[in-house]
Amino acid sequence: MTEILESRNLTKSYSSFRNGSRGREEAGNNGERTEILKGIDLKIARGEFVSVMGPSGSGKSTLLYNLCGLDRFSSGSVRILGRELAEMSEKELAGMRLNEMGFVFQQIHLLKDLNLLDNILLSGYLRGNMSRRKIRTRAEELMERTGIGSLARHGITQASGGQLQRVGICRALINNPAILFGDEPTGALDSKSAAEIMELIRGIHADGTTVMLVTHDPKVAAMSERVVFMLDGRIAAEKSLGRFSGDGDEAKGRETELSRWLLETAN
Repeated sequence: MTEILESRNLTKSYSSFRNGSRGREEAGNNGERTEILKGIDLKIARGEFVSVMGPSGSGKSTLLYNLCGLDRFSSGSVRILGRELAEMSEKELAGMRLNEMGFVFQQIHLLKDLNLLDNILLSGYLRGNMSRRKIRTRAEELMERTGIGSLARHGITQASGGQLQRVGICRALINNPAILFGDEPTGALDSKSAAEIMELIRGIHADGTTVMLVTHDPKVAAMSERVVFMLDGRIAAEKSLGRFSGDGDEAKGRETELSRWLLETAN
């Protein structure tokens, strides 16, 4: 399969200063260098579903942010969708994120002055490659598909956490992204809402979208095809799980297998 994303010897460093502040590590400063990512080599194939796990502070979220261009890495290379991130301007990166990537985070970051539908529409309008009528139709279809069609006119304070996460998924999908990134997308949800959100993400993957999630939850990671385990800024191990059918007994078996592997790997 063709890689949609590849990093080579990827590093990320910060400098800690005497006043406790932290900045990107650059030549000529007098801060103490802290390495967050230490030479990450990672390939993700087009259409693959990959989960990244590891203890707090292992570099999971930093890796995701550097792979998608939301943060600038210190050295190495990242190639995504046929482009070298280091060779792209901030404007070009912003355009790629808008047009080719979707993002689902633990905190949804919706605009409080807009209703739920308008929060979804905004990204489609910013891209500007379809008529407003077509963008609106797609947004309404996504809301129906994710079970929140009746909430279109609601404000963000009138929806539950699980419903808001669905809004985030709709917003992430409005521009038909090639790859969906998620940073603990179920971390703030109860178990029922988390399971529903993961079923939605699994459906998105089944439709052909590449998915990369950062998660601490074996139940979430067990739905992916491959798990990457990070420790101290490095990839310590990887485990292939294969395609998940959605069967409940299979899910329990995969979770048990993954939990046992995580325990062995962490020790």
